[in-house]
Amino acid sequence: MYWPRTKECASSFTELFSNAWSVTNVSGAQWANLRENADRERVKSDLLRTETPHLYFWTSHTLVMPHRYPAHEPLLHRMAELLADMHLSDDVMGRVVAFTASVFRPRMVGVHLRRGDMRVLEPIRAHNTTTAMQAVDAYLVQSPYAGILLCTDDGAPNQYTGQPLPAEGVRAKFVQRYGERVVSTTPRSLDRSAPIAIQDALVDLWLLRQTDFFVGTAGSSFSDMVMLGRSVPVTVCQSQHPLRYLLPLRIWLRGERTFSWLARYYWRIIRPRAAR
Repeated sequence: MYWPRTKECASSFTELFSNAWSVTNVSGAQWANLRENADRERVKSDLLRTETPHLYFWTSHTLVMPHRYPAHEPLLHRMAELLADMHLSDDVMGRVVAFTASVFRPRMVGVHLRRGDMRVLEPIRAHNTTTAMQAVDAYLVQSPYAGILLCTDDGAPNQYTGQPLPAEGVRAKFVQRYGERVVSTTPRSLDRSAPIAIQDALVDLWLLRQTDFFVGTAGSSFSDMVMLGRSVPVTVCQSQHPLRYLLPLRIWLRGERTFSWLARYYWRIIRPRAAR
């Protein structure tokens, strides 16, 4: 397996994991010469049907799409098995254990609000703080004494230009609403071109996968990884941006969903109330 070190993920495999897997680190330049595509859009074909023996893609999305290709369903389960088999490096695991022991309550609500480069690439999706709080409120009804683990890259720089992005103040909003039950790690960096930022993000990922309820961000592969292979109650928070209803159209135009899926989405919005 090739492990490219890029400005999106600057850590090597061994800085993150201790598995004795056959992993080869490659530089960003080496990876650019290997990959088939020039941008990181979703791959729009069923790779199980290709006759090419070796393919290299650059994408921010999974290559396993069971909602579009039913034959991918077993691969999704295999992905979950492999993730469960991954062992953190001693340093990263030590931080996970220490944080859990010091601040976790018996029941925890995990919250991941993706900001960072999503505010550049998918700005409409980043308007979900209110819906996230509504989801947390619902879980606290079920578990009134639960703690809240909040993980966010709010305030991260633009990873492409290095320029600062405006921070929303997500943590301040949560603390104002929920008080001392809100806990967060303290990232050493939010710049993904720094290895320590990736290590810090992995700590958050492993902590979120230990929570009893999860509130995630629609369109975030990080939130998808938190949910992969787990069966806890989950709420994926959609955007509340005024233009949010255009997102499904964009997804369809990219070839990521079928026209029937698009039609069902808009029919649920416009159908007469009596038909609901």
